Amino acid sequence: MRQFRNIGVILRPNMPSLAAYYHEIKAIFKHYNLTTILDSSSAEMIQCDEGLTFEELLQCVDLLLAVGGDGTLLALIRRSYGSQIPVVGVNMGRMGFLAEIYRNEVSLLCECLVNDEYSIHEALMLEGELQWHGKYPLLVDTIGVHYGKTACIHSAEEKTIHFFAFNEFTLMRSDTFGMIYPQISIVTEEDCKPFSSFGGDGLLISTPHGSTAYNISAGGPILYPFSENIILTPICAHSLTQCPLVLSSDFVLCFELLEPSAASLLIDGQRRTKFEFGSRLFVRKATQSALLLHTKHYDYFKILREKFRWG
Repeated sequence: MRQFRNIGVILRPNMPSLAAYYHEIKAIFKHYNLTTILDSSSAEMIQCDEGLTFEELLQCVDLLLAVGGDGTLLALIRRSYGSQIPVVGVNMGRMGFLAEIYRNEVSLLCECLVNDEYSIHEALMLEGELQWHGKYPLLVDTIGVHYGKTACIHSAEEKTIHFFAFNEFTLMRSDTFGMIYPQISIVTEEDCKPFSSFGGDGLLISTPHGSTAYNISAGGPILYPFSENIILTPICAHSLTQCPLVLSSDFVLCFELLEPSAASLLIDGQRRTKFEFGSRLFVRKATQSALLLHTKHYDYFKILREKFRWG
């Protein structure tokens, strides 16, 4: 089991009202001989003198705690990719599929940490490689917050961008009217072998954790979150036969447009760039997994039952 001493805390951006709650949980962690350290952006937001840059934070903490909701946790997972520091979330929002700790349960979290009553699960992440022609594509944060350089790596010389997703990549039409025509190929050592194309509003490339996000809204299947699969779900396909498809994460996939159209590529619904005719998106299993910490009380099927009101 890991020894937890220093807890890095990242607060939901643009929510200065979290100041009182942060000082409350800081006192709770201190009671259990655990030290909380804010990242500098959160500290500035709540007008707190303490705070380290995110890069400094990764060098001295044993656990990362996202206080906000699933969106805050999603951004933190991408931002800390490669650090191999476990993450956990306190749910201050509505859904709370990923952020399992309720705002009044921080004491229970601390008890689990000091008594070794937790588990750390490896969760599949996807790596995307976007190749394009022409003007350099601009990555835009769709919720108005910059989440750090580690979420994407730019390489202007090779005209590629590499980035990572925890939930999904989304190819989506940008215009109010019209369709896009994505083509899906399997990448082999020799070439790319197309196996499907259709017209519609877009296509989701999801992880098992992402299966209960946009994927389920688009009619895709729910997968156990710690399985090793990639889900392809069409969005409003103009076809009676185009169905969701579940593949092994061992496959490398290629996506491109069959004809010019206004399309966008979204990363976890939080970052967006243009996806133009002639561009190619390669998606593969990332070399490292995300590490999610769960307390002994974690029950995925209970979460399904409560969030979806099953039974």
